[in-house]
Amino acid sequence: MRRNHEQLRIVASRRAFTLVEMLVVCAVILILAALTLWAVNKVSVSSKITKTRTTVQKADVAVQQIFESYEDKYLVLKKKVATDEKTRDLDKATQERIAVHYLRDLMRMEMPQCWAEVLAGPTTLTINDKPYVLKQESPLLDYYRRAVPEGKTPSRSALLFLIIQNLNPEALEAFHGNEVADINGDGLLEFVDAWGRPIQFLRWAPAFTDSDLQPNVLTLSKYVPEKNIDNNRTWWKARNGALETAMKEATDDHPFLLDGQGGVIGWFLYPLIYSAGPDGEYGIDEGEDDWDTGKEIDPYASPAGMPNGSNHFDNIHNHQRYRSF
Repeated sequence: MRRNHEQLRIVASRRAFTLVEMLVVCAVILILAALTLWAVNKVSVSSKITKTRTTVQKADVAVQQIFESYEDKYLVLKKKVATDEKTRDLDKATQERIAVHYLRDLMRMEMPQCWAEVLAGPTTLTINDKPYVLKQESPLLDYYRRAVPEGKTPSRSALLFLIIQNLNPEALEAFHGNEVADINGDGLLEFVDAWGRPIQFLRWAPAFTDSDLQPNVLTLSKYVPEKNIDNNRTWWKARNGALETAMKEATDDHPFLLDGQGGVIGWFLYPLIYSAGPDGEYGIDEGEDDWDTGKEIDPYASPAGMPNGSNHFDNIHNHQRYRSF
C-alpha cells in the first residue's frame, strides 16, 4: 500500500507545472494572440482602403464627366467675349483672360467647394480699372440654397453629393448604401469612406503635392514645405520669385483651365477627392480664408491642397491614378 502511495506522489509531481513554465506558456499564448489580432487588423485596414479607393474612384469619374461638359461652355464663352460690344475691341490675350475668368466663375458657382462660394454670387475681374462680370449668376446657386436647410452650412462632402446629384444624377446609381450617409444629421447626404468619415472635395487644388495628375509647383519652385501651416500660407501668398517663375512656366505650357495637352491633365486645377485614410487625419489646407473674408480667389494662387505636416501621407485620393499599391 505504501508503495502505491509513493508511486502516486511521483506521478502527481511529474504532472505539475512550475511557475516559470506557466509564465512561458502564458507569454507564448499572448504573443500568438497579439500576432493574430495584428494580422486580422491589417487585413481589415487593407479591406477598408480598397473599399474607400473604389468609392473615391466612382466619385472621380462622376466629377470628370461634369468637367468635360465645360469644354463646350468655354468655346461659347470665348465667342461671347469676342463678339460682345464691351470686349470685342480688346486684344486677344485679354479676351482669353476674361473668357477663362468667366469659365472659372461659372464652375465655381456650379461646383462649389465651400458654402461661402454659393453665398458670394458672381465675382468680377478688373482689367485696367474696368470690372468685367457675368451678366447673371448661375441658376444652380438657387438650387443649392434651396437644397440646404436654413441656418445650415453644408460640408465639402455634402456639396460634392449635391453637385453630382444635380449635374450628373445617373452617376449616383453606382454608389451603394454604405457609401452615402447623413453623418451630422443636418438632412444632407455625404459620401463616406469605409471608416464612416466624410470624403472631402476641392474643385481646384493647385498646391496639392502628392499627385500623379498635375505638376508639383513646390518642386518646380525648389521649395520644401514646412510643417507649420501658417508659415506655408504666408510663403505661398507672398509668391516669391521662384514660385512666380514656376507658375509662369506652367501657365505658359497649359494656359487654360481645361487644357489637357502635353500629357498633363487639367494642369494645377484637377479636382481633389480625398479620404483621411486609416489615421482619420486629412492634413490638407482647404484654402478658404479669402472666401471667408469675401475676397475673390485666384485658383492659380490659392494654397488649397497644400499638405499640413505629415498627416496626409495615408490619405486615399483620386490623384493616385497612375501608381500601384
